Amino acid sequence: MTRPPEPVTLVDEMLEAIEDGLHTSVDLLDPESGSEMIEMISYHLGWRESAPAAGKGKRLRPLLSLLTCQAAGGEWRDCVPVASAVELIHNFTLIHDDIEDQSETRRGRTTVWKRWGVAQAINTGDAVLILAHLSCQRLRQSDISAGTVLEVQRALDEACLRLTVGQYLDLAFETRPDVLEPVYLAMVEGKTAALIASGTLSAALVAGARPPIVEAYREFGRHLGLSFQIQDDILGIWGAPEVTGKPAGDDLRSRKKSLPILFGLHNSKEFASLWNDSALGPDDIQDMTNELERGGALDYARQASEKHMDTAVAALDSARPLQPAADELHRLSINLLGRER
Repeated sequence: MTRPPEPVTLVDEMLEAIEDGLHTSVDLLDPESGSEMIEMISYHLGWRESAPAAGKGKRLRPLLSLLTCQAAGGEWRDCVPVASAVELIHNFTLIHDDIEDQSETRRGRTTVWKRWGVAQAINTGDAVLILAHLSCQRLRQSDISAGTVLEVQRALDEACLRLTVGQYLDLAFETRPDVLEPVYLAMVEGKTAALIASGTLSAALVAGARPPIVEAYREFGRHLGLSFQIQDDILGIWGAPEVTGKPAGDDLRSRKKSLPILFGLHNSKEFASLWNDSALGPDDIQDMTNELERGGALDYARQASEKHMDTAVAALDSARPLQPAADELHRLSINLLGRER
């Protein structure tokens, strides 16, 4: 007996619209002179040769924008250009971050720089950023005021600036002997929270929400981003390779000063001794992981993530979001706490 097709949900419609919006942006490139660049962008976005563990990513950031617009009383389809811009900005940073971090894989696949070379990857990342700017300009095709379009563009540009500062701090941490948690949080504010917050803020602007509501959605996105990054820190050590697409303990191996690692360095002499060892083998990575758990780093990171999530949900509730987007935003937030990748 054939099962009836699953009903199309609001999120399904939004995800389809996000892909359409991204394709509209990439289609601005000339198919003849820019054919290989189109191939690189399409590959990175998950439209080419997508491995099971890779896919397109979850499109979390653009989905949050569309749901926020609907929850704030707007027509979510008007916000697709913003959602596309947010996702393109995110992917521009990923292409460049992979070069700066010398990461050879992302989502289980070869990174753009490793496959096409550093020079082409830098140029392609630049192109993706410009496509994000042009995507935002498509807001003018709807009944969105010129003033609102400028506000949205400013919010996204400021997020880009904060992203670069966040990346600077992340790179600088590699050579700093002692990184304190407040400085780490400043890095996360720029590298992760800023873009998510600008996406929810911009969506509320497109919806025509009042300033206090716009600010509530900004705070929602900001704390959601902080919680998301701390969860990412946890996965960077304890995530399953077959799910994350990265080796177990990857952040330990690359000496990344994430929140659990900072906790371990400041609270466990045993962990600090292992960390300062010049040569790390597979057994050392496992020993470090075990020591972090024994010292309470995993529990500390989980509690920090939950605290920011609670603050995010409180900000969301204060905005009095409309249904059905309200339920979807709550569901998405809760699922982030238990995410595997």
